[in-house]
Amino acid sequence: MILPNNIKALLFDMDGVIFDTEGLYTDFWKRELFKYLPDDPEIFDKVKGSTLNDILTRYFKDDDIRTKVVAAIDNFETTMPFYYINGFEEYFRKIKDIGYKCAVVTSSNDKKMANVFNRHPMFKSQYDTIITADDISLSKPNPQCFLLAAERLGVKPEDCAVFEDSIHGLNAARAAGMFVVGVATSNPYNIVKEMSDVIINDFKEI
Repeated sequence: MILPNNIKALLFDMDGVIFDTEGLYTDFWKRELFKYLPDDPEIFDKVKGSTLNDILTRYFKDDDIRTKVVAAIDNFETTMPFYYINGFEEYFRKIKDIGYKCAVVTSSNDKKMANVFNRHPMFKSQYDTIITADDISLSKPNPQCFLLAAERLGVKPEDCAVFEDSIHGLNAARAAGMFVVGVATSNPYNIVKEMSDVIINDFKEI
């Protein structure tokens, strides 16, 4: 995959793009939190790419249930593995050598990111900036997170390429006016393709 010549910065979502965690989250939500969620067969797709605060606001109205949900998620994220998506590490080394600016733009909060940094001590220093849920007030599909990343990197939105797997994230990237690389790790290929400028199954394809 060759990026457009104007691209100066690469913005990566984390779950389902950098780390192979989306399946783990779906299994966790079905196993631990399904009893608290609305009876909606598409609920797991709807929450992908959203911040925890946005999910709590939309789907958990009872304060006691919110407390139980947050505790369950915190416990899960403390012990979950963070394995890289196939080919990501090699691709990342190549693009850093080329000289692209790189950012992580995730709906995860700072508490979860501490777990990531614990598992991968060099992770934080590899990126020029990291945008988390605690940096923004509006969750994906609002483009605020991607626009903030571009601002921090000192580049125009149209000079950024976004790597995303979730429907909310893909919509946010398009709304930001950025080049969209769809990563078909957690949603059907045809759906991701319709929302992307280019699409990959994993980074071994690049």
